[in-house]
Amino acid sequence: MLKVGRLIRDSPVRWEVAYKAFLAASETTRPRAYLEFLEDNIPMPTPRQEGAAVRVLSIGSGSGEVDSAILRKILQRQSSVYNRVVDPSEEMIKGFKALVQHDTSLGAVKFDWRQQTAEEYFSQSDGTKFDLAHAIHVLYHVEDHHATLRNMWEQLAEGGHLFAFLLTDKRGLGKLFHEVWDWFPDGDDRLTTCLRTSGDVRRSLQSLGISYVIKEQEQYVNVAECFKEHSEAGRLILDFLTQTSNVSAHPEMRSKVLEFFLRNSSSVDDKILFSTANAAIIARKSTQK
Repeated sequence: MLKVGRLIRDSPVRWEVAYKAFLAASETTRPRAYLEFLEDNIPMPTPRQEGAAVRVLSIGSGSGEVDSAILRKILQRQSSVYNRVVDPSEEMIKGFKALVQHDTSLGAVKFDWRQQTAEEYFSQSDGTKFDLAHAIHVLYHVEDHHATLRNMWEQLAEGGHLFAFLLTDKRGLGKLFHEVWDWFPDGDDRLTTCLRTSGDVRRSLQSLGISYVIKEQEQYVNVAECFKEHSEAGRLILDFLTQTSNVSAHPEMRSKVLEFFLRNSSSVDDKILFSTANAAIIARKSTQK
């Protein structure tokens, strides 16, 4: 049965393998360019009291590469950081801890590890306020992205920043998410799946009366393998780009996605380059007068 937009829920193991295939097919410059764009747009938090540690709330950590880049950028201006890391995956937290152990530049960071879902964490809030709350490519996977954004905002101190990072809805992969749902709706609400984009975050912030700025970055993935019928790498990339398990077993969906690639990609040598453009969304909580 075709379950659109539910890859990580249906098969976390296949999602991880598909993610690695996606990374391998991305441009060789992707990690560097991705981190440069991220670092250029990190809102720089300041502590509420002079000499105090900056407080950072991380919703979802991955294996720590992106979070550590954010922390290193903050430490260029601040002497100490308290980082509360919320992630339901024991494996991801272990990976982040291992990274921290070998990265001496993070010695001024005090970590507070919380192996919980975002929903579990926010339901047990202890009232701590943060100077920066961020969710980097995480809002696809929380149960309710709107509630997560609201809770992150409520935990910000005055003058604190909310930083969300995810696919733009205007083109490329984010646009494909919307097309896939239009072709094969799996229920009444796309937002119950992982097929979420920057437009969904913008609408949530607007409904909460939160002002924001948004910046975008173009990145590309080579989807040429997806056109090779017997390519396992192509099958995995196709699954990841649609967040749907075993797309190749559904000829109509595979055909529609490949047609979309051809209409929205550029050919360079033997590559078919499809956009995976990212959006950085930043909001600042005003100080009370």
